Amino acid sequence: MSLRDELAALNAAISDAMAAQDLDRIMGFYTDDAHLQFAGSPMIRGRADIEASFRADLAGGPMLITFETLDILEGGSLVVDVGRYTTPTRTGKYVVVYQRQQDGSLKMAVDTATSDGPSGPG
Repeated sequence: MSLRDELAALNAAISDAMAAQDLDRIMGFYTDDAHLQFAGSPMIRGRADIEASFRADLAGGPMLITFETLDILEGGSLVVDVGRYTTPTRTGKYVVVYQRQQDGSLKMAVDTATSDGPSGPG
């Protein structure tokens, strides 16, 4: 399987987990010390805080989102997925830094995303 195919499968699995509101499965995609850096909110770091963030987001219902990898950078145990996302109400872009685990799987170490829409005041 190519790296592009691996990322496509991983992105599809993440989308499915969010749509299913499966918090345990979502958390399985992240390293224990991962960072979330989303526009409009402070940086979130570590499993407990990431889980709390997703728990709050999922309380509003399923998260319907798809991801499309545009560019891939790879070096050593790190893979960077640069792409765009689509939800029913917006589009945006993302950069995710994956870290290859000892079992060969990829887990998110840094997850960033910003909307293509206008930024807020300030």
